[in-house]
Amino acid sequence: MINYQIITSRGKPRFAVVEYQAFMKLMDELEAQKQQAPQGKRKRQRKEPTAQELTRMMRTNPIRGWRLFRNFTQSELAERTGLKQTHVSLMEANKIKPRRNTLSKLAVALGCDIDDLIPRG
Repeated sequence: MINYQIITSRGKPRFAVVEYQAFMKLMDELEAQKQQAPQGKRKRQRKEPTAQELTRMMRTNPIRGWRLFRNFTQSELAERTGLKQTHVSLMEANKIKPRRNTLSKLAVALGCDIDDLIPRG
């Protein structure tokens, strides 16, 4: 049995502290499991789509595409950017063109580049 201590933050477990010898034993076991695993196909890492791919796949405005990809509602995106929900809606509907400052706020909130939010062709 391994002796351990759980460290919590805000009522949720954040870290488990174990003795160094127990840690090294766990690491050795993990390494042994890795070496026994078949070397065939590797798991494919999730690649973030480009704005053009999102727009093409969803047949929509890049702002809306990124918002949906991040699973945000218009209200959540508005809150994260300091905009109004109606403003987000109008940008997504191509009724208004966002300024550079607004695009910058959107890019930070959506975790993408400003250029990814500009509709292409």
